Amino acid sequence: MAETINIGEIAAKISKDIFKHFLWEAHPKRDDNFKCSNEKHLGEGSKPKASHPGDVVFFYEDPYLGKRIYLHTDLKSYSADSITASRLRGAFKSLCMTVECAKESSEWRSKYSVDASEQHEVRGLLFIHNHDNGYDKPFYEAIDKVDLPALPVAPGSLLHFLGPHDIQRLFSIANDIKGLKGEDELPKEYTFYYPDLVMSRRQGDVWGQPATIETLTGPYIIVKHGATETYGAGYVIYYNAPGECSEEFEYFLDSLSRYQMLESGEKIRVRVTKGDATNDLKSVFQMAKKKYAKAWGFDPAREAILNQIDIDRITSMTSTYNPGDLGWRE
Repeated sequence: MAETINIGEIAAKISKDIFKHFLWEAHPKRDDNFKCSNEKHLGEGSKPKASHPGDVVFFYEDPYLGKRIYLHTDLKSYSADSITASRLRGAFKSLCMTVECAKESSEWRSKYSVDASEQHEVRGLLFIHNHDNGYDKPFYEAIDKVDLPALPVAPGSLLHFLGPHDIQRLFSIANDIKGLKGEDELPKEYTFYYPDLVMSRRQGDVWGQPATIETLTGPYIIVKHGATETYGAGYVIYYNAPGECSEEFEYFLDSLSRYQMLESGEKIRVRVTKGDATNDLKSVFQMAKKKYAKAWGFDPAREAILNQIDIDRITSMTSTYNPGDLGWRE
């Protein structure tokens, strides 16, 4: 039983170490239940549930929606053999019911200091960490077997999930951010960049913006930063796509142009997060820059801007939290 508790604490530890670098906040109340108010919510033996669990509630301000997002998070730490469709289905089903009640519960709002009059949204997040680092299958294979459309998701509710590979990638990015700050290549204060889109406009101050859950699972994460004593202001872009061909990077460069980043005159660093990205990564990116410049008629100014963009890959990091070490209470 004690070993199980310590394993469960690994997910709590790694989630804290990851999300603080993406500027999420966490409510200090953890590992608490709140009353179930829906008689249709059934637990074991088809008996009405008395309560719903709550591991941790993360929250941030969404720059496009202009409201606070609360992520009622179910932290799971499984061995590789335990990540099965059956276990995932049970976790999703429980989270569906939990979020449905949380959205209407005054007790939940009281526990997590939520002002009902503020613009906010309650969502669910299933965080699946593999504590023995032995899960080498595509996580979506297990997800596909869950039959997500059959889950009892209440109307208007949103559920997100992060699997083992997502968590390892985000852990690697968080450590890369920490390393860049340690090398004075990134200031302690930075923000995540949200350009104005056709259908969405960013709201609020441009600085201090968090990475939304949609950003963390998207093709790239853009960090905007000021100057340090040794490094100029600019952007660090964590590129989460395969990076297999020049056409892929041409589309990426065109996106940067549409985001008004190429004309900013600031330094742009691209950091590829895929551990299995092609060995010829820099050559492929160089070809993309040449082809993109050619599409613009070899405009000298545009070509000079493109040549200033650096690309590299980050070091893939694996968490090494040990259940026995976490058993110490100091």
